[in-house]
Amino acid sequence: MNDSHGIELRTVTSFDEFMAMRDDWNGLLEQSGHDRVFLRHEWFTAWWQAFGKGRKLFIVVASGRDGMCGIVPLMRCQSSFRGIPVRGIEFISNNDSPGCGFILRRNHEYLAGSIMSYILKDSRDWDVILLKNMIHDETVGASLRGVLDETGTRFFVSPGLSSPYIEIRDDWDAYFKALSSKSRKTIRNVCNRIRRLGDVILREYNSMEGFDDMASVSLKAWKYREGKAFINRSDRKNFFELLSREAQNRGWLSIWYVYKDGEPIAYEYHLRYKGMDTALLSEFNSEYGSFSPGTYLDYEIIKSLFVSGVREYDMCGVLDEYKRKWTSRVRDYKNLTIFSDSKYSRFLYFIEEKPVRLIKKVRDRMVSSGD
Repeated sequence: MNDSHGIELRTVTSFDEFMAMRDDWNGLLEQSGHDRVFLRHEWFTAWWQAFGKGRKLFIVVASGRDGMCGIVPLMRCQSSFRGIPVRGIEFISNNDSPGCGFILRRNHEYLAGSIMSYILKDSRDWDVILLKNMIHDETVGASLRGVLDETGTRFFVSPGLSSPYIEIRDDWDAYFKALSSKSRKTIRNVCNRIRRLGDVILREYNSMEGFDDMASVSLKAWKYREGKAFINRSDRKNFFELLSREAQNRGWLSIWYVYKDGEPIAYEYHLRYKGMDTALLSEFNSEYGSFSPGTYLDYEIIKSLFVSGVREYDMCGVLDEYKRKWTSRVRDYKNLTIFSDSKYSRFLYFIEEKPVRLIKKVRDRMVSSGD
């Protein structure tokens, strides 16, 4: 299919064809405004090999006379919406993904609308499109909304993750001094407690040599007891092992540990890519919880970033209390939920929209009574 700009649109559904795209994919990413490690072809390769069972690739590719100019990493899957089973189209992502989005060459953001029109052309094959934690881009968002409004397609935009990050501009001393006095005091107290433990050392690994110690920590962490650790699920463990091997080969891998008497008691798993450090996993041995080894590790890692040429530290996830000690800056992602025109999807839209309308009605009445 060609759009009005002479751009050819097609879908990639086979793994072999996806694998053949690697160089073009990464080349396009470098020309986009969102060159992030979690949008690299290597990331999606590891993800699909670990989590792809039961899902089908549905990658939309836009190409022009000068080559590939747009990619949307999508998949078809059996999903759920408010606990109701649906035939879904989603980003190739899950809770281990910091975010996802449209990969578009700079000045080609308008293609988001053309790609959405292409996806919408046969809505008999899906009930709901669930695009979670989409990288926020005003131009892309406007292009998508324009097509959805023009076609009368039902949709919702809702907040996604608000992920904290640190811009590394000043030197370490200036940054640390700018933190609140309460945060500085807490951090200093934690460092003093850790040092009183005795034989404590810090180590960073940039190879698979350090991978297995993550499991050693995880087995004694609260996340493991609650079934939330990466080793609780074989697919998650497989994902991080596959990703780590590729990251090692590419020079991205950064696994930090705190060791007590030679035993690992805390770790953080990072990828360092083009001046951006992205934190993906962290756990600590619960037996040392009162010593806050995670905070100590944060302190040492962040301090090191100020002398390593990194320009941004993406803490990922949400602005948890322990992250507030370090920053108040967040990067907002968006969720876009789109409904097909089937009776089933109209019902799904109704149960989603009705509470929204009710809340708006109550709010309007409260405003009116206040006048």
